[in-house]
Amino acid sequence: MSIVPFIHSRFGDLSNPQAIRMGSHQAFTEDHYQEDGRLLIHLTVTGRCYARCEGCINSAITKGSSDLRDSVVTFEETNPERDTILIQRLADRHLGRIITICFYGGEPFLATAKMVRVWQLLRESTDSNKFQFFVYTSGEKIEEAFQSYPDFMKDIWTYSISIDGDESQNDRIRIGTSLKNIVGNLQSLSSFFKGNVLFWSTLRESQSLLNCFEEFMRLYQQNLVNHFFWHWAEDRQPIKDLDSFANRYGEELEKIVDVYVRKLDEGILLPLTHINELILYLLTGKKRGHTACGVEIAENYDIVSGQVYPCADLPVDAAIGHLDSDGELKLEEYDLNSLVEYRSELGCAECGVYPYCGGRCPVQALIGSKDRTRQICQLMRLHVGIVQERLKDIHEALKKHEISLQDVYDRSAFLAKYTDVVP
Repeated sequence: MSIVPFIHSRFGDLSNPQAIRMGSHQAFTEDHYQEDGRLLIHLTVTGRCYARCEGCINSAITKGSSDLRDSVVTFEETNPERDTILIQRLADRHLGRIITICFYGGEPFLATAKMVRVWQLLRESTDSNKFQFFVYTSGEKIEEAFQSYPDFMKDIWTYSISIDGDESQNDRIRIGTSLKNIVGNLQSLSSFFKGNVLFWSTLRESQSLLNCFEEFMRLYQQNLVNHFFWHWAEDRQPIKDLDSFANRYGEELEKIVDVYVRKLDEGILLPLTHINELILYLLTGKKRGHTACGVEIAENYDIVSGQVYPCADLPVDAAIGHLDSDGELKLEEYDLNSLVEYRSELGCAECGVYPYCGGRCPVQALIGSKDRTRQICQLMRLHVGIVQERLKDIHEALKKHEISLQDVYDRSAFLAKYTDVVP
C-alpha cells in the first residue's frame, strides 16, 4: 500500500517531515527543570489475560498471532526467586539509582501470589529502599487482591489502569472487561491508596479520543484517577482511513487542549502526562536525543521467562541476557543501536518533531506495518502542531499562576517515562 498524505487545513501536507517544526523559535523561558534518574525494570508476571482487547499488541504484534492471549503465552509466568535475582543483578549495574519495578502482563493480577513474592523478596533485601513498585492492570481485580495482600497493595507507587473510554466504548474495545467493575475497584482502591493512579487509553481507529478524555475527567473529578495518558495502538495493519482518523483526532485534540488551556488559566494544571511533557520540550527547546523508550541506551530492562530484553514487546529472539548456572547475570555484547536503524529509513533526523518524538516505538517500526508507522509519523506532526499553536497561551497562564516548569514535571510529566511516552 502506498501512503496517501494527510493534508491538514492549517498545517498542509503532514507527510512532509518539515510540516511542523519544533525549535523554530527561541525557547520561551529561561526556567529549567530536573528529571528524575530512576531506572525501569519491567517484569512480565504472566502472559495470561482475559481482556481480549481489539488488536492486542502481545498477540498481534509480539507473537504474530490472532489467538487469544491466554492460549499463546501461558509459559511467561514469573519464577519469583529466579527473577528477583535477575532484578538485583541488573540493579547492581546501576548503583545509586532508584529502580522502579514495573509489574507487567498479560494481567499481573492473574498471578498475584507470584507478583507479591517478588515484592517480598525485594523488600527483604539489604537494599530494599532502592526499589519502588508500579503495576499495569485492567483494574478489575484490585479489591480481591487487597483482601489477601493489603501490605503489598498499599506499597505500590503507581497503578496504571487500562480504560478505553466510557462504558459503551471501553466494553466494546476491551471485550473481556467491564468499566462498571473497574470503577468499583477504583472506588475500593481510593479507600486505602492515595498515590498515583494513571488512566491509560489505547487509541484505535474505531475509538474517540474525546470519549476517553471525558471519561477520564469524570473519574478525575471523583478523585478515582489522577493522571491521563493515551497512545495510538501498534498494529501490523495500516490505518484504513487515515484522512478520517486524523481529522477526528485533530478536532478532538483541539477540544482537549482548549479545556487544558482554560483550566490552566484558572490555575489548574490538568495532569495530561505526555501533553505536559511535550509542553516542557516546546518551552525549553529540549531535545530527547533517543527513542522515547530509551531502548538503545539501555535505560529500561524487561524480564520475560527468565530472559532479559531491551523491550518486553519485542520477539523472543531479541533477548540480550539471562542468569547462568551459577546465578550470575550474562548480558550479551549487543549493539542496541541496531534496534533503531529504522530511523534512517523514516528520515527521522530531518523531521521537525524529532526533538520530541525521538523515533517511533521500535515495536511498531520493526515488526509492525511500515505503512502504519509512516501514518503515525503524520499523526505525531499533527499532535505536536496542535499543542504548539497554543504555546503562548500556555506559557502566559503558567507565569500568571507562578507554576514553574519543575511543577509541571513533578506534578504530571514525570510519569511519561512509565508510558509509551509519545502517543
